[in-house]
Amino acid sequence: MPIFDENGKPVNQDDELPLLLDNQNTLNNGSKVKSVIRNLPIGLIISFILIIILGIMVVSLGTKVSSMSSDLARIEGLKTQLSSLESRLEDMNREKGRIKSDLTQMRGDIETLKIQKEKAAAQLQKQQQTNGKKRPAAKKSKPAGRNQ
Repeated sequence: MPIFDENGKPVNQDDELPLLLDNQNTLNNGSKVKSVIRNLPIGLIISFILIIILGIMVVSLGTKVSSMSSDLARIEGLKTQLSSLESRLEDMNREKGRIKSDLTQMRGDIETLKIQKEKAAAQLQKQQQTNGKKRPAAKKSKPAGRNQ
């Protein structure tokens, strides 16, 4: 089917003019966006840019808050571990004190036993010396009347 122009004359489809007009229409769509941006007030554009920047900052702060909360949870876990270790350390120190007191008591007992041993050895030596100095006692004679 032939295409007619505005005057009613048939238009050759091989002609480049309709193609140029189509290209201008597509360019006009792109230039319309540019013209809309140019027609907007600068204050509005700056406001949009600031809103975008603030949105990015809010997202960034949100991630930092979430990481801080996870760090806080880890710190609380470490705090509970530290308190349990502290209680175990206190128990060990009490046990250490008991063992030290038992050890000092045993040392005292050992010293007492050494002194008693020295006294007993001195007494035994004294007895042996007194036994060695004594003269042998005369044997008791049997009564004469009885012979067995």
